[in-house]
Amino acid sequence: MVEDLELEYKYRADNIKLGDFLELMTALPKFRLVVAASWDVYYMQAGNDASFQRYRMDRDRPELTKKVKVSDANNWRRVESDLPLDPARITEEKVSFHVGLDGYKRNFKIFKHCSIFFTEDLNYVYYIVFDENMKECGRFIEVEVNKDRVKHLGTGAMEALRQGEQYLEKLGITAQNRLKKSLFELYRKVS
Repeated sequence: MVEDLELEYKYRADNIKLGDFLELMTALPKFRLVVAASWDVYYMQAGNDASFQRYRMDRDRPELTKKVKVSDANNWRRVESDLPLDPARITEEKVSFHVGLDGYKRNFKIFKHCSIFFTEDLNYVYYIVFDENMKECGRFIEVEVNKDRVKHLGTGAMEALRQGEQYLEKLGITAQNRLKKSLFELYRKVS
């Protein structure tokens, strides 16, 4: 189960320039940069605010992710299961049908453009969210423990996350800026 544990802090970055983030990240001693963009379709079950599914429509590496809250207070620690999908065979219609069998219905769709800096234990992400009409909805920064390092770090994983947060202080980010809501909670349509 520890392999499916997501440990992350998220912050609003509407007032933080992408250039300032990039400058800070390129000062890291060792990193790997990935720039990615894709549509994400979010599904939810009626009356269930504790979990959702997200279909990442990445052309080369699509995936279906299920996320489940383990605390009502925040989203800093969640269960996250990623299911890689066959890019040659998958469609949004197939995903909608599949998750619909368990009562999940399409709620909203967003486009994300991400700059991701991977270090050995952590990844830092600056991303811009757009709605279905490509209108900018918000900018965010995340620091997350790499999933393949959670088990290795054990009880030190949360400390690594806090140290990653401290690195972001140069951008004005502190523990007081942590968002408690996920993107799903921020953008979901309530009926």
